[in-house]
Amino acid sequence: MSKENFDINQLLKLAYEALQVKNFGRAKDLFEKIISINKKIPEVYNNLGIIYMNDNNFEKAKECFNISINLNPKFSIAFCNLGMAYSKIGNFRLSEINYNKSISLDKKNIVAYFNLGNLYKDKNDIIKAEKYYNSALNLKPDMLQVYKNLFFIFYKSNQFKKLKEILIKAKNNLGKNFVVDFFEGIYDFENKKYESVINNFENLNIPNHEVNININRNELLAKSYDNVGNYDKAYEYFVEANSIVYKTFKEKYKKDNYIDAINKRINFFLEFDLNKWSLELSEKKDPIFLLGFPRSGTTLLDTILRSHSAIEVIEEKPIMEKFIDELKNTIGDDFSKLEKSDKNFFIKMRKIYFEERNKYVKFDKNKIYIDKLPLNLIFIGEIHRFFPNAKFIVALRNPYDVILSCFMQQFTPNDAMMNFINLRDAAHLYDRVMTLYLKYKRLFYSNIYEIKYEDVVTNFDKSINDLLNFLDLEWEEKVKKFYETANNRGIISTPSFNQVNQKIYNKSVNRWKNYDKKFLEIEHSLNKWIKEFNY
Repeated sequence: MSKENFDINQLLKLAYEALQVKNFGRAKDLFEKIISINKKIPEVYNNLGIIYMNDNNFEKAKECFNISINLNPKFSIAFCNLGMAYSKIGNFRLSEINYNKSISLDKKNIVAYFNLGNLYKDKNDIIKAEKYYNSALNLKPDMLQVYKNLFFIFYKSNQFKKLKEILIKAKNNLGKNFVVDFFEGIYDFENKKYESVINNFENLNIPNHEVNININRNELLAKSYDNVGNYDKAYEYFVEANSIVYKTFKEKYKKDNYIDAINKRINFFLEFDLNKWSLELSEKKDPIFLLGFPRSGTTLLDTILRSHSAIEVIEEKPIMEKFIDELKNTIGDDFSKLEKSDKNFFIKMRKIYFEERNKYVKFDKNKIYIDKLPLNLIFIGEIHRFFPNAKFIVALRNPYDVILSCFMQQFTPNDAMMNFINLRDAAHLYDRVMTLYLKYKRLFYSNIYEIKYEDVVTNFDKSINDLLNFLDLEWEEKVKKFYETANNRGIISTPSFNQVNQKIYNKSVNRWKNYDKKFLEIEHSLNKWIKEFNY
């Protein structure tokens, strides 16, 4: 063995040892030293790419994986890693191509099958996701993360027959496992076997690091106790679930940041004169928004409206987030600068919104598109500035029921959702949001249509027909079978995913009365909204 080969083998040994203990800086230095000696080892570039990807430097990672592939065009693992890099930057097409190339080179590349499953799951193509997850399980029947993902898909898409099948398969291949017991509890909950859920989950020992499972375990225990009428015990477990959320995310997300954003808008629009805005008109149809405080019935309305042949609903995509970020780059927090917006800026901002929206739809001039994300409610002012003909559907619900429901549900954590850890904070956020909304309503009343959840569940035909009239659409009978639409939606990303595939029911109306004692400290702040919205 030559001295050069000996040196490279020694360096490779040291580099792999560094990787094993996650000393990525040392591993990177060693791989780069190897490259300075020999630039033709594909595995070195592949590992270097993994290090760059771990550091979120996806451009350098892609560069390394491509060099590795050029050196060895049959290197399945490098193609798989390149697919991961493209996935990280949101390039679905190239990610898909590279995963498939990886599989064509190695039909037993479990990671490539698994990653393709993840790719399609994220695109809500649950048929293909299921196909590739099952391919991974055929190769490795005890792959726990695949079972987790398949269970998530079947649960969130309300496919309970398949959910039962994957549960049985997991039991057979994983044996006694807390994850399997957790899955079984979810299955029992969906089948209304609340006592079984309680017996299972009260004795289920889940490791502390399994944060999401612990949160969901406490949430489902709480809801099971709620369903059997033990409201004190239910409240106890709702508190515990929210406590875990707070402890886990309190450093990352700050509830006051969101409150501050609302208060800045309240202060600006307090004495605002709409005549200060010279509103530009456009030939392009302005967007329609479905808004409301969370848990006010927006997901139910979403499902009803998308049942109409002329409507497509874009569900909770970060379209306005990109729009507001771009706007903030120009005006900061100085909303008075909206008055000085020139025509070019007006055109630019409209273009930003439509380009972002069109990433999620295949535009059809014969359809109307409804952008649904409840708390975009706080951006009505900015939206109206650039879309003066925009329409806003605002969902309302009894404030007490809304606050309780937000407290009872687990949302994806962010600054806004951290206000739902307890009833007091949730009520404070409601007060701030609705105070801002009333100012918008005074200014832009002709563009706003309010619809109450309670009216939808008690007088469906009239409330939905009136809403369709606001949208200049004719009634269609199939909106009454919205629950069939829900069954074909795939993964539903909101907490109401397992409710919208049911026929109209009213058991959630006045649910708060089961917890009336918990509202004593905040009823003064909610009662003014009861009066305002005629509840």
